[in-house]
Amino acid sequence: MPTTKRAWLYVIRNPKRTVLLLILLVALMTISLLGLALYSASGDAVKELRSSIGGYFTIQQSAEGTQKTDEQLLEQVRMLDNVSKINGVDTYYMYCDGLDLVPGSYSGTGLPGEYVPKFIGCTESALHERFVAVSYQLADGRHITAEDKHKAMISKEIAELNGLSVGDTLHASIVEGVAGWQPEHAGTQVDFEIVGIYLVTRSEPVSPSTPESELQENVIFTDINTAKELYQLKFPDRTAEQYNYSSGLMLFLDDPAQMEQTVADLKSQPYAEWDSFVLSENNARYQQTAGTIQKAETISFFLLIVILLLSVGILALILLMWTRERMTEVGILISLGISPKGITGQIVLENYYVALPAFLIAALLSLSLSGVIGNAIGGLQQRVAIARALASAAPIILADEPTGNLDEDTARDVTELLVERARSLNKCVIIVSHSNEVAAAGDVILRFSHGEIEVT
Repeated sequence: MPTTKRAWLYVIRNPKRTVLLLILLVALMTISLLGLALYSASGDAVKELRSSIGGYFTIQQSAEGTQKTDEQLLEQVRMLDNVSKINGVDTYYMYCDGLDLVPGSYSGTGLPGEYVPKFIGCTESALHERFVAVSYQLADGRHITAEDKHKAMISKEIAELNGLSVGDTLHASIVEGVAGWQPEHAGTQVDFEIVGIYLVTRSEPVSPSTPESELQENVIFTDINTAKELYQLKFPDRTAEQYNYSSGLMLFLDDPAQMEQTVADLKSQPYAEWDSFVLSENNARYQQTAGTIQKAETISFFLLIVILLLSVGILALILLMWTRERMTEVGILISLGISPKGITGQIVLENYYVALPAFLIAALLSLSLSGVIGNAIGGLQQRVAIARALASAAPIILADEPTGNLDEDTARDVTELLVERARSLNKCVIIVSHSNEVAAAGDVILRFSHGEIEVT
């Protein structure tokens, strides 16, 4: 009799054992599949959260360096693994006749510096370090993009001092005495359309000797194409590939956890003498939330290992016990001339015939329980999102229904985390919620009902 037939006959002639094994396999496989799904989903969620937290490092020319942070270098580092975005930054100065600036050391002197702000040309102003660190925040209009030309973004202070708004024109020119220009460049004019207004959210220390151009309110962001246009005016004999990003390059990473490896990979590239550059890592926001992220990764991995080990151990123990109970049967099969290899094959096939439908049933059960996984991942994402928000420099955090899609226990955990971290970091958190339990955690509660506000 063929081995396959013997195995099949054993399965159908021992219904109690078959049903018991089927139930056991379905339970163990369902738990294992859910564990794998949880580990995979949590890994994807953590990776996405790491990407959203962000991290970057800068490349700047050192004082003794011979190589420059030019267009050619930008295109080369763009191909580096783990680099998602690059922001090229160039700083220059122009004279803005009649533009009232926040007063500095030139105020009232009648010298050109009284009307010279700092112009910062960016590939994308939203990626400038002042906006990334939330020292500046967009208040009106939009950011500068790589496609713009002759566009500008000014501070709210300059806008109010001069009655300017989005859509107005800012006039700038080159005059003698402005840093970075030669006398032959005098008379060049550029008109910028104001497309955005930003708000200064973090004050910097200043002194009476600080010139207007170095005050944070007197920074004007412009597009990189205008900066390149002016560079060509200054150096007409240089090619477009030689354009120098005077303030360096900012490289943003897909995964900030791989910061050190990415920098090491960059330094191994042969297209530049890296001693000519200063590489500075800025990973502060990720480091502040790294503990939460690493804890989530560790928990999901530990759970997976425990589930798999328990499942394999339980199954192996039961199958071993059942095999020992069949020693008499094994002796009879050997006496009938069936080889040990054939007997082993029969036992394997018996379990396979039961395992196949068990796996299909377990897969269907796992799909039906996917909501449990989704809620667990939702809780993980909420925890890390809260840590990310609290890690920012913003003194006020707005949370709109932070527990809206979570079950009661997870919602309670997330609320406790939010309150505890907010108090320890001295943040003001404003929560909008329909949950009375969430509201009860607040120090001040405002209830909106029938057009009235009740404060408790």
